[in-house]
Amino acid sequence: MFQSLLAKLSGSSSGEKCWQLIEQGARVIDVRSPEEFASGHLPQAINVPLPTLDQWLHQVENKQHPFVLYCGAGIRAQKGCDILKANGFECVVNGGSLKDLVCCQPS
Repeated sequence: MFQSLLAKLSGSSSGEKCWQLIEQGARVIDVRSPEEFASGHLPQAINVPLPTLDQWLHQVENKQHPFVLYCGAGIRAQKGCDILKANGFECVVNGGSLKDLVCCQPS
């Protein structure tokens, strides 16, 4: 189900494709600081600041589940994707910035 869409995604992905994944059940992770998260975030996102991602990933039971990560500009999200992929997560997508995702959000 996710595989065909994930096969088309590499690096930072277009917002539309990320929303397709989110609508199909991908978990959304905001890797910004708690302060940034508190100032605004996607309603379905959980906040896992990049410095704490290493500890958080050990709590995840299903490493095959798709994840869309975002941050302020996409750089921390890419670092987060790299960390998750290095730890066996198979379906990880850099959603870029919060602003990009909000602009592409389906109505």
